[in-house]
Amino acid sequence: MRLAALILTLPLLLWAEPEFYGYFESEADVMQVASTNYNFGYNKFRLDVQARPNANVLIGANLNIQQYWGQTTWNMLDFLPENIWKPIFQPAFLPDSLWVSEMPYIIPDTLLLDNAYMRASFPFLDLTLGRQQISPGVGYAWNPIDIFNTKTLMDPSYEQTGVSAIRAELPLASRLTLTTVLLPKNSWDNSTKQIFLKTGLGSYDVELTAAEYFWERTSFTGVDIQLAETKRNLLGGSLVGELFEWGLWAEGAHNELDGDDSFFEIIVGADHTFDNSVYLLLEVLHNENGIAKQEDLTFDAFLQGLGGETHSLMQDYAFAYLMHQTFDFVSLSTIAIANFNDGSGTLGPQLDWNIFEDTNISFQGTYSWGADDTEFGLQDWGLRFRLLSNF
Repeated sequence: MRLAALILTLPLLLWAEPEFYGYFESEADVMQVASTNYNFGYNKFRLDVQARPNANVLIGANLNIQQYWGQTTWNMLDFLPENIWKPIFQPAFLPDSLWVSEMPYIIPDTLLLDNAYMRASFPFLDLTLGRQQISPGVGYAWNPIDIFNTKTLMDPSYEQTGVSAIRAELPLASRLTLTTVLLPKNSWDNSTKQIFLKTGLGSYDVELTAAEYFWERTSFTGVDIQLAETKRNLLGGSLVGELFEWGLWAEGAHNELDGDDSFFEIIVGADHTFDNSVYLLLEVLHNENGIAKQEDLTFDAFLQGLGGETHSLMQDYAFAYLMHQTFDFVSLSTIAIANFNDGSGTLGPQLDWNIFEDTNISFQGTYSWGADDTEFGLQDWGLRFRLLSNF
């Protein structure tokens, strides 16, 4: 279906003198998780095309081809503490011959039409139809008001997949914009709906949002994994600006679930570039939907955290990013993540080298601390090499 959509879209783009661009990316990884060593990587090719049939219409699409190599079948139990999964898969009342020690997950190669959209600009309205980028929020590592995307904490700025939606942007006044997003489903009640009102207050940008959608979460029944939906209403907002040469932002949301269950989620962040060109970014998260105490962690909570269905496994976290342009074409940086609830964390130093024009090589190492039954402590260390060339 995706390939057929691409075949139908490309002729329309070719008639409108399109622009082609994209990149090739290759990555190799090795990581030690508990007693298991994983060696894997991928080669990825992305082709973007944009065309303007006229001054009021923009048509765009991109194709992603990603081929994995190395270990492409992972045992998901390797990424969970033994005290979480052993009582379920190796209960004492069962003989050893019936014990289970694997929960395989296969990483498939992909051929994906990631985005295919049309943006039409009317006198009082901008309308975007199709699979498109929708990335609400001002946070770097976490976005409480973003109901569409999943981020990886070791690489939170990596590109996100498209969302099939109808988006309308209506300028109401100077620095006042109303945006609506609709993901149509088989009925209005089942469709995902979110509305944004963005304005400015002095040097700050303020955005208010409300959303209604069905929140999908996985759970393990003891036999298989099931996907359950809960209606979720979100009311939140964000604030971003500058004070004394420090960038400041905050983002939060109150979430109401069916059955009168509710939780609040908020992030606060700041960044600054010092006189010696060192850039520092700090962000903290409090998520009432997370688990407060380590002894209360469940198998389902880990599944939902690994799958990106929740923004965090536990409640209180800090994220830090430090970067310095050390040489003309080389920058040194590091990421640090801390889980305050179980005392674990990860440190990820990185070197980026702009070896040729439009070509970058990066090396990243990761070292985790904490007990073996903590979120990050189970992941001992890792190495990543990435080559990216744009065209």
